[in-house]
Amino acid sequence: MTISLSKKYDVIVVGAGSAGCFASYKLTKAGLSVALIEYKGESSIGKKVCGDAIGAHHFKTLNLEEPKIGVDAMGIFDGVKVYSPSEKEYITAPGKGFALNRHAFGQRLLRMALNAGAELFDKHKAIEPIIEGSWVKGVKVLDLKNNSIKEFYGKIVIDATGAISAIRRKLPKEWWISEEVPNEDYNVTYREVWEVDMDLDTKYAEIYLNPEIAPGGYWWFFPKSKNMVNIGLGVQGKPDNPNPLRQFMKYLRIRFKDRIVRVIDSGGGIVPTRRTLSCMVWNGFLVIGDAACTANPLHGGGIGPSMLSALKASETIVEALDKGEPTISNLWSYHRKYHRIYGAKQAALDLVRMYLQGLSGEELNFFIERKVVSGLEVLDMGYEGELKLSILKKLGIAVKLMNKPYLLKEIKALKDYMDKIRSLYLNFPETPEEYSRWLSKVNELVNEFKLRIMR
Repeated sequence: MTISLSKKYDVIVVGAGSAGCFASYKLTKAGLSVALIEYKGESSIGKKVCGDAIGAHHFKTLNLEEPKIGVDAMGIFDGVKVYSPSEKEYITAPGKGFALNRHAFGQRLLRMALNAGAELFDKHKAIEPIIEGSWVKGVKVLDLKNNSIKEFYGKIVIDATGAISAIRRKLPKEWWISEEVPNEDYNVTYREVWEVDMDLDTKYAEIYLNPEIAPGGYWWFFPKSKNMVNIGLGVQGKPDNPNPLRQFMKYLRIRFKDRIVRVIDSGGGIVPTRRTLSCMVWNGFLVIGDAACTANPLHGGGIGPSMLSALKASETIVEALDKGEPTISNLWSYHRKYHRIYGAKQAALDLVRMYLQGLSGEELNFFIERKVVSGLEVLDMGYEGELKLSILKKLGIAVKLMNKPYLLKEIKALKDYMDKIRSLYLNFPETPEEYSRWLSKVNELVNEFKLRIMR
């Protein structure tokens, strides 16, 4: 098999998902030459197994036009209902969101990138990074159209390949950016899109916390129209947890079997549900989206934060190239930019995720059915990554009535750890020289949290 060389680009983006397309758009708009490499065919870009939902607030931060009904969105949510395992009660977290036409939305982002000047190489599968010394200089790619190997060279390579992190995982293990993500920090998912013979309430997305159906995760019911729903579940990626497809068939397909007219789409995937990678840059290299673990740890929503990471990465790259070489030092500010708008909150919510994964169905019922947490408090926590004192006050009353004093103690400690880790991320080191010390503090905090709080 012969190897051919491509022309050199300013930036090579590997992966044409929401993060990769948006980064390509922003970078070409800034005047940089961009090669966008994607293993799918052009017409299939945007097709992905996910919940297809995104909060409207992201579009304001991104300065991006909101999706349009009938074009790249199928409906608008007024909020999310979070149900207890018993399903007797729920919390309503208000907030506008969109039920996307995921394929059309992905095509919209792709068109933005191509119209701005990015070059798409579809049906090209990234094989491995091209490394020279301590630098990433390009990517070796298999052209699936003619079964030939190509080498793409650029000043910067961006890994936007999703949870598989196809490029990052093949970097030298001693590099900080090569951090191993444990299986339990992923959710393994399965979902289907159905046409149903029921009149759906399209105003709310529904999330169901049930350790029996979705251990370490949840199952969801997201209406896309009056007679179409995206329904699925995510299971924490522990080796002893059940297969999500089996869980889906056992609990959800059976539950709604008499209402299903047809299955429109189906499939599974993996989602990182944790804080971001500790280090997201290297010499000539940067990682965004699910490849950097940017999805929300609580609900797994990844479209919005993936584009936020692409936005901040693009700003950083432009600044770095203006300075000269895209060294790790010149790319380092990406961390601080991202953590200020999302990453610090995400780190705090990661601790909430770990705590919730240890609770029993009875304890989850207690929190929701006793109205310990209101919808507005859930919304605030989701936006800020802070646990409000009002929750502790209500919890103090509830535990006295139900004789569960240990829960109050745990939640007080959870708040303390959330505040500490959020502060650490908001004060991410300004230079790589301070990184090792910062990382030690984070690891010590998380390990202490696990010993003290987790069951």
